[in-house]
Amino acid sequence: MGLRKSGHALTLIMLYLVTLIMRASFYVTIAVISSNLYMGGALVGWGVAIVLAIYPIAELSTVSFFGSYSDKIGRKPILAASLFITGLAAFLFGIATIEIVAYILAGLFGIGAASKVTTTLSMIADCSSEENRARLMGYYDLSTLMGLAGGFGLGIILLEFGLAPSLLLFAAAGACALSGVLTILLIKETRVVHHEEVSVLGLLREVARDKHIQMMLPVYIPIISLYGLVISKTKYIIESYFDITATDMIVLFGLLGVSLVLGIIVMGHLSDHTMKRRPFIVFGLIGFGALAYMLVANAETFDTLWTSGLWPLLPILGFIAGSFPPAAMAYLTDISSAESRGSTMGVYSIFFGSGMIIGPLSAEYAYSVGGLFPGLALLVAALIAIACIGTYFLEELAPSKAKQTSEEIS
Repeated sequence: MGLRKSGHALTLIMLYLVTLIMRASFYVTIAVISSNLYMGGALVGWGVAIVLAIYPIAELSTVSFFGSYSDKIGRKPILAASLFITGLAAFLFGIATIEIVAYILAGLFGIGAASKVTTTLSMIADCSSEENRARLMGYYDLSTLMGLAGGFGLGIILLEFGLAPSLLLFAAAGACALSGVLTILLIKETRVVHHEEVSVLGLLREVARDKHIQMMLPVYIPIISLYGLVISKTKYIIESYFDITATDMIVLFGLLGVSLVLGIIVMGHLSDHTMKRRPFIVFGLIGFGALAYMLVANAETFDTLWTSGLWPLLPILGFIAGSFPPAAMAYLTDISSAESRGSTMGVYSIFFGSGMIIGPLSAEYAYSVGGLFPGLALLVAALIAIACIGTYFLEELAPSKAKQTSEEIS
């Protein structure tokens, strides 16, 4: 198993655990604030889109600094601080009473996300090798997606069963604070900090000039825009269109969650075994796009889809979608150097932040113009098409088996 062979098993396990806790807390908060129960529904519609745009803007504004600064001073202090910042934001969401405060707190969420993502990805990359890179990155995405599905799904379900929004937000804040304490106590620093002066701006310029980074723009930004689209509209679509019981909804989330988990694990191992990234990126893009299109285009008649013989397509597409995360993150690590890894992961967070701005805003516009179909459905298809075309121009950088064997012999 890649985790055992890494030599950093405890640190990696704790990184995955605090990632799961932080993401679950974050998406519980997103589920709550996008509900009609939060502030009397003051944020529903454009309000949710604005919140989901402000937080990545704040992330974009700070992520390069945190990434490059972690190259300079180490990862752990920034990681611990990020968890306490996110917990503080969730707590303040729980006591906020006016809309403008929610927008300010979305910016605090962005700062927490910027410092968390860059340091965690850098630490996992520090602990990885060419033989286990996709697997270790896949486990990170697995913990992220489990936190997303668990937090977002649990938030929706508990709200449906009448739990007060403020209690959910306070629980999310406490969970983040706990993960910060675990980070301080159990996670080891992975960056060897040299005492010579390192220029943060110099690290950023080095990464920005990398042609491989530049070629990733048309792949990563559209797919993360689609991710933002799904996050911003799922709660509304479920409340307004899905005509299935709460039990069926739990089954649906469970099926998609299990299939995605299996896809990430299996495809991560295959990517490392074959030493290929691009085929898995494309395969995952197609699966994710088809799944999103299927849910959006059939939302108005989802009960028929759910009770007909077509429902097995949902977990199958979920499994296929699992190909993308491990291969995409392994590719990013393949092109990074140890000296500027934090800066490279910061650039990924810029991709993520840009997509999370474009996705919710374009989704709201497409829905206001064309509804679920053709509005949102065509937007989903366009984003996937752009990402797949962009993948054609990526250069395969994972080491070949022949090259790896030659290096081991020499």
